[in-house]
Amino acid sequence: MMKFGVLGTVEVRRGDEHLDLGSPSSRAVLARLLLSRGRVVPLDRLIEDLWEGEPPRQALASLRTFVCRLRRTLEPADRPTVLLTEPRGYRLGASAEQCDAEVFEALVRQADPQRDPQRDPSVALDLLNRALELWRGPAYAEFSHSTWAQVEAGRLEELKLAAVERRLATLLTLRRHAQAIPDLEAFTRTHPMREEGWRLLALALYRSARQADALSVLRRARGHLAEELGLDPGPALRRLEADILVQAPALGAPAVPSAAPAPVRIRCLGRDHLLDSVSDVLGAAESGDGGALLVEGEPGTGRTQLLRSVEALAGLRGMEVAWATACPLESGYAFGVARQVFEPVLSALPEEERARVLDGVTLPAADVIWRNRRGGDLSEVLHGLHWMTVRLARRVPLLVVLDDVQWCDTESLRWLAYTLRRLRGLPVALVVSRSAGVPSERPDTLEATCSLLPTVHLGSLPPEVATALVSEQTGAEPDPAFVARCLADTGGNAFLLAEQVRTLHSGERPEATARWVSGLLRAAGPGAAELARAVAVLGERATSDAVAAQAGLSGVRFPGVLAVLVRMGLLLNGSPLRFAHPVVRRTVLDEALIASQCAVHTGRTLF
Repeated sequence: MMKFGVLGTVEVRRGDEHLDLGSPSSRAVLARLLLSRGRVVPLDRLIEDLWEGEPPRQALASLRTFVCRLRRTLEPADRPTVLLTEPRGYRLGASAEQCDAEVFEALVRQADPQRDPQRDPSVALDLLNRALELWRGPAYAEFSHSTWAQVEAGRLEELKLAAVERRLATLLTLRRHAQAIPDLEAFTRTHPMREEGWRLLALALYRSARQADALSVLRRARGHLAEELGLDPGPALRRLEADILVQAPALGAPAVPSAAPAPVRIRCLGRDHLLDSVSDVLGAAESGDGGALLVEGEPGTGRTQLLRSVEALAGLRGMEVAWATACPLESGYAFGVARQVFEPVLSALPEEERARVLDGVTLPAADVIWRNRRGGDLSEVLHGLHWMTVRLARRVPLLVVLDDVQWCDTESLRWLAYTLRRLRGLPVALVVSRSAGVPSERPDTLEATCSLLPTVHLGSLPPEVATALVSEQTGAEPDPAFVARCLADTGGNAFLLAEQVRTLHSGERPEATARWVSGLLRAAGPGAAELARAVAVLGERATSDAVAAQAGLSGVRFPGVLAVLVRMGLLLNGSPLRFAHPVVRRTVLDEALIASQCAVHTGRTLF
């Protein structure tokens, strides 16, 4: 399905492929049709807008040429289904789900607290995050000079700013003041005339025990408004200032509405014996001896599912759980994973107790984790984080879960290694997962850290567990031949098996599998996608030399790229080269076919 974007430069994507829309005039035609949201745009209006009231003599013929060029790009068949000709003009036959601006507005509406006052604020925060992630720049960026685009671009920009303010207000509702303060500082610098940003920043500072800073922010707001507009602050800012001066009780953070507790589910997909290892780790923490474990497996083997079971077990035993998931997009943020671990725990503490945790020896770490600024050298921060862990664990035994450690930033890896060497005598458990074979930007530091951890390895699901999984997903006793087919296709990989069963049972396209494979090939690094595509296309002819030539990889690069894919469990090394799981080969072939069809339309070659 095609996706149309206007929240930035105008773009069209078909799957992962960005379509070439041609000349600026063709792009302008598409943008103008998108602006009308499925309504017919009369020919005279299109001509008037495209040429800003000064159309050339051959304007109609030129317009039709632009439309024809667009159709060659957009239409998969001879009969138009997207760019439609109507009696009076043209319209774009795209649904609301295909247009990023309409998806953005729908998500913002869903997050409106007036629609559901009882909704968990964390749900609203997720909706707003998803909405704001759709923005890639100013709306209709390349047509900001055009009169026809300015009103709609301005409307969308106003909605975006309101969504940003609502997101920041939701963070305060969730008591995540430390996370909100840096974003509010940036927001007030770029939009100093919006009083709501100043109000939220002052409130966040006050709730973070920074009363003087809160009052200073309100003075800055007053100065901006007076200098730029000659106005005094509005009632909301004046009332907040008065309340801060008298420390009004109403300024305290509201209680976070609690959703109904989710049922505890401990599910290890046939790896129940691993729960003994997990129980030993948790028991060591409860006894004050400290425990640690590394869960390692190829992508898709169910590592995160096992970690969720560890989390559930710890909750049943009354432990506090701090969870962090490393991400390649954030691997360059110093102490980013450590922040994920500590910020939610600190935010949930009463203010006086949090002040005790963040005092004295922990001050360098508090600057990094709580105040979002670097304080002291690395050794001082690591020492502070250690004592922050000690103080938090003295309240109640602490489980720290770190998923996908291969993407962890360097500083957080050093904190993890520092903590592992000092676990003895602490009521702390550390459970870490690693995706086997996935390249890391810091392999030496990662290997050194992981070597400190006892390790359990996850492999493929045995047939009896696969049968139970198929039964669970289909709601019926599975046919043994169907189970055998799914196991043959997926090799018992937990993720692939579950998706294979779901798509075969429902008849849907395996889009989740395609995204998963695409993500792994990106993670494998440059040349991996080309090599995998060559192995898929060549089949029985996939010798090393043939694959290297087809993928355009030199003799020097080829072995390294191949080794990564083999370590990740995607390929089997041999002659010919083969995929470890047939379903992955079919997925790569399907994606290659889509790419080749796009290449035909755009005049490009696949390899």
